[in-house]
Formats: sequence, structure tokens, C-alpha cells
Amino acid sequence: MSKKISNETLQEKNINKEAEPVYFVPTFYRYPCPFIDDRQEDLTFQPVNPDEDPTLKNINFTQAYLRTQIGKKVKIDFLIGTNLFIDKEGVLLEVGVSYVVIRETTSNAKVMCDFYSIRFVTIFD
Repeated sequence: MSKKISNETLQEKNINKEAEPVYFVPTFYRYPCPFIDDRQEDLTFQPVNPDEDPTLKNINFTQAYLRTQIGKKVKIDFLIGTNLFIDKEGVLLEVGVSYVVIRETTSNAKVMCDFYSIRFVTIFD
């Protein structure tokens, strides 16, 4: 015996049933990253030893040359973006692998500067 369901009964069931939203989830979000354990490493600060780093030891590198000029008055020109030059003037205090520190003559404040945006350094004797 087959039971017939009327169209009205089907429509009532469809109206009462709320449709769940369907979201697209890309496959790379469905699974955890297989390299997650490779990224867990010791991130403690390791100071740079000037005896081991050639950029701070070999005079052919700009950082090493500037280290020989510590204590002198300098004017450093920085290129910001594609066409904006900014200059800082003061006494050279420190030179690292990727930074320099100067004491500004006007405000007597220490300023740490990004080494890779430096374009010109004027050293006054």
C-alpha cells in the first residue's frame, strides 16, 4: 500500500523548515598546517658579536666603516618612499647591522635610524 502525500502537506513541511546557510570554505582552511611544528622555534634575542659578523668587522662594508667614525658629527640623508629625502644631524653613537644611533644636536635626543634607507652620510671632522 502506497501512501499518497498531498501537495499541501509538502508545502507545509517546506515552509516550516528553516534553511541553513551554506558557506564556502576553501580546502586550505579545513585542515591544520602540516608545518606548524617547524615554526615553533626559540625566538630569544641573540646579541650580535662584532668579532663574528663580517658586516661589522670588514672595513669593505658600510657598517664597519661607520663604526670607525663613532663619536664624530654626521649628517645622514634618508630616502623615504620614492622621492622624499629627510636628513638627521648629530653625533654618531652606535652602528649595528641594520641601524645607526645618533644624538641629535638640536634636541640632544638619541635617534635610532634604519640603515637600509640611508643614502648619504656626511662626516664632519
